[in-house]
Formats: sequence, C-alpha cells, structure tokens
Amino acid sequence: MAVPVLPSSKFGVAICGAGIGGLILAITIGKYDPSIPINLYEAHDSIETAGVGITVWRQTHDVMVDLGLFDEFKQIFTYDPERSRGPRVRRGDIREGGYLWYNRAHRYGPSSMHRQQMVAILEGHLPASCTVHPKKRLVSYVESEQEDAHSTLPIRLEFADGTTATTDVLIGADGIRSAVRKTMFEAASRDEGNEEMNLKQYVDATFTGMTVYRSLISAEILRKEHPDNISLKGLNTYTGKGRYLVTYPVAQGTLINVFAMVCDPSLTGTRYKGRWVSDATRDEVVESFDHFEPDARAVVKLCEKPSKWALHVVKPLPFCIRNRVGLIGDACHAMTPHFSAGAVQAIDDAFILGRLLAHPLTSLARARAALSIYEETRFPFALSVASFSLSTGWMHTFLEPGYYDGARDGPGDDLDDRGIGACEREGMERIKEENFRLWDVVDDSPSAPQLWHEVESKLQALFD
Repeated sequence: MAVPVLPSSKFGVAICGAGIGGLILAITIGKYDPSIPINLYEAHDSIETAGVGITVWRQTHDVMVDLGLFDEFKQIFTYDPERSRGPRVRRGDIREGGYLWYNRAHRYGPSSMHRQQMVAILEGHLPASCTVHPKKRLVSYVESEQEDAHSTLPIRLEFADGTTATTDVLIGADGIRSAVRKTMFEAASRDEGNEEMNLKQYVDATFTGMTVYRSLISAEILRKEHPDNISLKGLNTYTGKGRYLVTYPVAQGTLINVFAMVCDPSLTGTRYKGRWVSDATRDEVVESFDHFEPDARAVVKLCEKPSKWALHVVKPLPFCIRNRVGLIGDACHAMTPHFSAGAVQAIDDAFILGRLLAHPLTSLARARAALSIYEETRFPFALSVASFSLSTGWMHTFLEPGYYDGARDGPGDDLDDRGIGACEREGMERIKEENFRLWDVVDDSPSAPQLWHEVESKLQALFD
C-alpha cells in the first residue's frame, strides 16, 4: 500500500502512553493538522488498557461527534445514553435488605462500555501521520542546557531498552507512574528558586487507603440464578460503612462489571506494601461484603477471578507544563473512580491540547505558549474534579469528616415505615445534597468542543 504524502510539518510531537488520552490526542492532532508527525510510544508490546468497564458522559459525546467517532461508539454502548436513568444508589450494608437512597437522573448518560472495545475503535482511527512504537518504555527525557523561552532545540527521549529519540514537543500520557512527570518535577526541583518548594513530592503517586476488587461476571448466569437482581438493570451502587459496591452491564449487556471497594482512611498517604495490582480470591470479596444486602452478596459470589487494585492518586500538582513538555490524564491528575470521570478528563485534556498544537497559529517557537493556554484552561477544572471524586468516595462510605458516619438508629429513634431513624435520614440527605451539588458543577461544565472557542480566542489574542 502506498504511503500517503504528507505536507511539510511545522514541528514533531512525541506522545508517551497509548492509553485513551494518548490515542485521543493523536487523533485530534491528526484531524486538525495532518502535517504534524506524531510518534506514539507505548511501553507494552501492543495497545491495551487496564480495567474493564468505562463510563462516559455528555462531554465525551461531544468529543466523539467532533472527531467522527460517535457512530462507532454507539455500537458498543450498553444503553442509549439519551434514555439512561442515571445511577441508582442504595444503602446496601443491611443484610436482610437495603433501601434506595437516591436515583440521580443526568440529562445525558451515563453510557457504559467495555474499555478494550473503546481502545480498539480509537486505535483504528489513528492518523497516517502517527507512528506507533511498541515496547518503548520511557525512562527520562533530557532538555538542552540552553533551554529558555525562545529555545527550539530538540528534546531527547531515553528508553528502557537503551535507545533514544528526539522530539520538538513531548506529551506525557503515561499514566499514574508517569516517567514524564517524574523527570519534569525532578528537573524543576533543581531550578534556581525552587529549592524550598519540595517539588519531588509530586514525582510519585500516593496511596488513598482505598482498595478495589474488580471482576466481570456473566449476566446470563446472574439472571439464571437471580432473575430479579437489580445489578442486571443499569448502573447501581450499594453503599456501606467503609466500603461500597458498584455494578453495571457492559459488552451490550452480556457482562456485569463489578467494582468492590474497601476503605481504611488510616492508611491514606502511607506507602503501599505489595503490588498495586494483584490477583485476589473470591473469598476475599465475599467476606468483605458478607453483611450487605442479598442482591449485592449474589453478585460478589460470582466473582471468579477478581483482581485487587490499591488506589493511588497524584497529589494536586502546582503545574502540568514545563517548557515544551506537558502532561495529560492520569499523568497529571490521576483520581479516584468515584465520579467515573478519570477517562473523561483525559479525553478533554487531549482534545483541547491537540487542537492547540494543530492550530495554524502554533509554530515550534509558540508551542510553549500553546501548552500554557492548555494548562490555564484545563488544569484547574480537572484538579477540582479529582477533589470532588475523592470527597464523594469518602462520603459514600460514611468516612468523610463532618458528614454522617453511617451509624444506624436504635429502637424508638423516630423510625419511619422503612425502619430508618431521624439521624440516618438527615445524615443521608445531607450527603445526597452535597453529592448533587458536586455533580451539578460537572454536569453544567462545557464540553471540550464547546470550550474550544474560548481557548482559540486566547491563542488568537497572543499571536494574531
């Protein structure tokens, strides 16, 4: 097959990490400026993704439409997001039977799908200007000693296999253990005037004290054994003191994605002992949720080969760009999954940054300014979402200081017809209201394509 002839490029871009953010970034750059050569470096021997299920919202729909991906994504949606009833959240740590706490109906979505199916679609849309380099794990990068605001000297990339490469612009989409972030903050810590900022604290991710068991179970088997189990119907969350269980169908409803979390706030910020991701046993999960309601227990008993994930996050960074190097997605704001927003924020990062780099006004000499506009536009909001997500997780496990602690009321405590006392009702209502407030902030935020007009105006104000 003939190799397409591309127009002359203005600069080259290296993307480290072929996850969802890295793929969207390459697709966006390729759509809006096919002359830009993109080198996509992936540590594994193929493009793959961690985790199983993924949930996206209205903002992601707009990006899919803009990039011409929506029709293909519709084929892998488990439910039509236009008809989604939103997540149902239950008080689930009542063995004889919990109760519906609230049902939050979103204007659009959520829509769940199998993560690997999503990645396969994105991989199929990589532009001709993009070269994928598998088995290339970045160790560090090196900038010229003469690097300054006007420098256009290349950045050298150093890989674990001993090879090197050069690029004009480097984007770290390399996840929570990002080598790009590590190099960036180690280098920044050596800059004159930064000695007192302790920038090395941002090199490594920190343990949240939250551990998650993940599994896929057969919807057919669950339906056969428990035909009325609510986990067969949309996104459900069973909350309890110190733990909760999230279930939702994926793969067009043939599988149920299971996310079972156990929390210990005393471990927050400690060094996790052991592998961050490891194999677990079904008995571990069953024992952790043995006091939950019947539908929840039925689900965890079907988790044949669960994996165990120690949830880590990145401390709120003071910046996410330095010179002609930038960070997107988990590399700069890895967050807990309680808002189902990590992938959404990575996609929005990639779209805005991709359009800035591909813009006709962005030259190599102006790349640093384009990265700064990306940071100014995207970074504060993504950090807010990360904070919202962490707080939501603690509230829904009744461990957030200042909120209801999950204590059940005793006999005679103004119990209603469901057996729920006044303290529990009021405490649960306050958490619900705060959760709705946080969701409203996210729901009302513009999608990346809607935000682009404001972003482009900033670029034009600098260079037109």
